[in-house]
Amino acid sequence: MTVRRLDILYVGMLPPHPGGSAISWFQVLGGFTRRGHAVRAVAPITEAALRGGDEFATSHPEIEVTRFLVPHFYTGPNVPASEAYRSLERRQIEAALGRLIAERRPDVIVVGRETFALHVPDVARRHGVPCLLGIRGNTTIAILNGTYPEAMAQELLAEYRKADLLVSVAEHMARGLAGLGFANVTVIPNAVDLERFAPRPKDATLLRALAVPDGHVVVLHASNLKGVKRPLDLVASAAQAARETPRLVYVIVGDGTYRGAMEEACRELGVAGQFRFTGWMDYVRIPDLINLADVVVMPSESEGLSRVYLEAQACGRLLLASDIAPAREVITDGETGLLFRMGDIADLTAKTLLAAGDPRLRAAIGRRARERVRAHALDDVVAAYEGTMEACRRGDLAGALGP
Repeated sequence: MTVRRLDILYVGMLPPHPGGSAISWFQVLGGFTRRGHAVRAVAPITEAALRGGDEFATSHPEIEVTRFLVPHFYTGPNVPASEAYRSLERRQIEAALGRLIAERRPDVIVVGRETFALHVPDVARRHGVPCLLGIRGNTTIAILNGTYPEAMAQELLAEYRKADLLVSVAEHMARGLAGLGFANVTVIPNAVDLERFAPRPKDATLLRALAVPDGHVVVLHASNLKGVKRPLDLVASAAQAARETPRLVYVIVGDGTYRGAMEEACRELGVAGQFRFTGWMDYVRIPDLINLADVVVMPSESEGLSRVYLEAQACGRLLLASDIAPAREVITDGETGLLFRMGDIADLTAKTLLAAGDPRLRAAIGRRARERVRAHALDDVVAAYEGTMEACRRGDLAGALGP
């Protein structure tokens, strides 16, 4: 398909928002600009993050960003924001979109957050602009598994239906939406930058900074430490694993509501000395942190398609994940990673000890994982979006949905 220069208007998260969606969409939008497309964006910012927003704008002038002010970053997409918060979003998003469309009509509007479906598709329809809605994770998962408030779920689904196309990052969510009668869903997976995330030796300086003793196995977990990530399972498992070997160090990258509970549980179970909490880290440091790991553990009860899955595999690390649908999309158990029964601490511990005790297994799985994850190469994902948006611009829904 020949794609002419597109004028793209994006509404969603961007750095310094502390979420994977912001990073994912920034990478994809950057890919669009490298291919010669014009990109404008509308994204939230807080008073505390204004400096970070200014730094982002200075560093990335290729993306013309309009910010709207919110009292705090909403980072709980599986739980509805308050009505006051949603109203504030709506007023500012609608005003920004109206102004930007009047200045220059875009070829397509891309909605990068599911809850923004409450605000954007109606505006797109009024102006006759195709609207592509990204389906990334927890909001849609909560709707599909019945944990999202019913009235709000129905309101959101009604707004989903106003988008011209839904783009899911994972097959399991696309199947769920199809079961609700959506026929306009296509899948473009999450991307990983295979140059930035590549196997490399452990950083000796970082090992010293984290006080990792020589010969110890590093078990790493990276997330926003919410309940759906099941971070307390890691502490319970570490306590069991310590009975077999003391040579495990758990590096916890990120922050969130469960950090305090994790630290308290570490003290209660006597494993505080085995844990290192880094807090939020600049994204440029994440490849070095993942390459520090011997095992990357993700015990989540739900995911869209976790970036950490892909980043761990791209770095050739052994990924140990709970046996949930998104993990099964990237892991063949024993070949490109290991799976354990979600919530089963004994199984998590057994698989952790298996991986920790067998460096040849880790190396073999890591090599195969690196090959498998090439299907998520950033350039290929950007090209898939590009072709999909061009089809939307032409009004070719069949073409946008692919073969």
